[in-house]
Amino acid sequence: MKFSDNIKAEADVYSLIIVEDEDDSRRGLMEYIPWKDFGFYPLKDFPDADSALAYLSSSSPDVLLTDIMMPGMDGITLIEKAKAIRPDMIPVVLSGYSDFDYARRCISLGVREYILKPAGLEELREVFSRIHDELGRKDSKTNKLSPAELVSDMQTFIKDTLSTVSLKSLSDKFSLNQYYISEIFHQHAGVSFQEYAASERMNAAMDLLASSSLPIAAISEKVGYTSPSSFTRSFREKNGMTPKEYREKLHAR
Repeated sequence: MKFSDNIKAEADVYSLIIVEDEDDSRRGLMEYIPWKDFGFYPLKDFPDADSALAYLSSSSPDVLLTDIMMPGMDGITLIEKAKAIRPDMIPVVLSGYSDFDYARRCISLGVREYILKPAGLEELREVFSRIHDELGRKDSKTNKLSPAELVSDMQTFIKDTLSTVSLKSLSDKFSLNQYYISEIFHQHAGVSFQEYAASERMNAAMDLLASSSLPIAAISEKVGYTSPSSFTRSFREKNGMTPKEYREKLHAR
């Protein structure tokens, strides 16, 4: 379970953020809904999609509850962008519109809960009970893995996401604290996360240099280096030659 802003996590309590442009509605959702009874804690509320997206760049709530029709960016676009940042977050739509096209677009984005305004307390309870059960199943699956199994899964995830992987993305993927991830990774992999990721990036880069005609800059980006110059510097330190020299040496054989 993921919490931000130094919120203390309680057992089986999950976090959510609320995006609603109408001040009274937003205040009502924050202050008058007994979220704790549903097993949730509202972290923040936002009057627009842009401010919510900015928050999501550094925080990982479990649920996004958003209106659809808002000035500027609408709720559907917000969900689309939010899922690119937080793919494991569950989006929930709260809307005064029952238009089928809205519902169809929401379904295509993985939205399983579409609540029509005005929502009654019992309807909210039923919806968030289902979401709570889903989050609990996700937690149970993670918690049943041993630390060694978790690290093995993390290693697979690192290899699959070399261009973007970070401690933060591991934290989001496995719903675990970054410090805990660092500790168990070093314990069971024998190296730090940073050392393992650097080694995998280098191995992948060498394979691409040998097996493809991709430009060196493209290889650098594909395996997660911040720039071609940092890739070249790291490659020379590791192999005693530049990527270009390595490729030329292979082709000369």
